[in-house]
Formats: sequence, C-alpha cells, structure tokens
Amino acid sequence: MTQPSMPLPATAAEPTSVPPAVLLTNHLKALKLPTFVREHEKVAMEAAQDQADYPRYLLRLCELERIDRERRMVERRIRLAKFPHTKSFDTFDFAAQPSLNKPLVLELARGEWIEQRRNVIALGPSGTGKTHTALALGLVACQKGHSVAFTTAAALVHDLMEARDERRLRTLQKYLASVKLLILDELGYVPFTAVGGELLFEVLSQRYERGSTLVTSNLPFDEWTTVFGSERLTGALLDRLTHHVHILEMNGDSYRLASSRRRQKDRKNPS
Repeated sequence: MTQPSMPLPATAAEPTSVPPAVLLTNHLKALKLPTFVREHEKVAMEAAQDQADYPRYLLRLCELERIDRERRMVERRIRLAKFPHTKSFDTFDFAAQPSLNKPLVLELARGEWIEQRRNVIALGPSGTGKTHTALALGLVACQKGHSVAFTTAAALVHDLMEARDERRLRTLQKYLASVKLLILDELGYVPFTAVGGELLFEVLSQRYERGSTLVTSNLPFDEWTTVFGSERLTGALLDRLTHHVHILEMNGDSYRLASSRRRQKDRKNPS
C-alpha cells in the first residue's frame, strides 16, 4: 500500500500574493537586521547609479549594519555603566591642572590598561577634575567594548549592606567581579562602618588581577585608614590596588571654585 504523500507547504505549492518587498522586510526584521530594513532601498538606488555589482551592494549594507550595531552596543554599555553624566576629554581643561600628567592620561585613554587588568587611582582635593577624568576613561572603555560600572564609594557600600540584608549579596558580588572596569568615585568623603569596609574590601579583593578598578579619592594613601577604620584592612587593600597601578595626582585649584570666582567677577564687571 502506498504511503500518502506529505502536503507541500503553501509557499512552495502555490504562488504567494505578498509583494517581495514586504517579504524581504519581514525576513530582515526576523533576522534582526534593522539597518538593512532601513537602508536597502536607498543603497540599491545608489548602487544602480554607480553601476555597482551585487557583492558591492551587499558589502555596503553589511558595513552600515555593523556600524549601526556597534553604535547601539556602545550606547547600551553606557546605559549599563550608570554614569551620572557623560564626560569626555574633549571638554577637559588640562591647562587648569598643571600637576596632572597629561601624557599618562592620554595613554590611559587608549584603553590598554583595562586589557592588562591594571588599576588607576586619582588623588587630589575636591573639584580638581578627578570625577571628570574617571567618567572620560569610563566612556573610552565603553567605546572600546568593555563593560563598566560606575558608583560612588558610599553608594556601593550602602548597596552591599542592603544586598547582604536581603540575601542577594553573592549576586551583587558576582556582578561587580565580572565587569571589566569598576569605577569607585569619591572614596574618602564618608567613613565606613567596620562591616561596610570589610564588604568593600572583599569586592576589591575579588577583582584583584581579574579586572581593572579606577578609584578617585580626596585623601592621600596614609589617610585612608580614617575611612576604613583599620590599619590592617587598609594596608591589605592598598597592597592589592597599588600592585598594578597608574596614579594620577591632581593637586591644582578647584574647577568649581575658579568658575564661581569668574562668574562673580563677570557680574561685578559686565562688558
């Protein structure tokens, strides 16, 4: 007895009435190629005008898709980093901070220190551009394809304490250990409890030689004990942080104070 033949799919058995342009758009959306969807007609017209062959037409579309995809990935990394605002070195006034090693900063802006799992520590009084520098280096890291997490030291300790109380500390620690660059801003402004200092020490210890950490602080190293409350803990932390480190000293005048003085002067002496 002969077996009944399987019915052919409708698309193969009978012609479809759906226009090819609509089918193409649906296929490109299903393949997650939004730039192809948006640009294929325009690029086709340009290719026809230039008498370009099919491989060149396809190459141009692929280039546009890749550029757009990389842009979206950078934007996503920036969102996940949770920067308070975006800063770059284009707006950094190096002339106002003569103590800062500009060649070193420009070298760091290449991002190789992150691939090498080295650390950066920026030291100096409030308003000297430490956070701006940290944000700019974080932006570079996102553009180079690295995952970044930005937080203040006080906020991180608070999050760690809260996570411990809610029994999700291990999850948070795992995330903090996984990012390629952890930026810890404003270490030294708020002293920690013994438990808070130990939790922060554990995070930084887990990152030792596994990922890069950037710390900004208004305190010299010999005063970090006032933050952690323990010479033993502070010594062990500095031993790990400074093993592979670039130190940026920023001891100039405060940007904010200088800007305030200029505004006051302008109000007193309007042009």
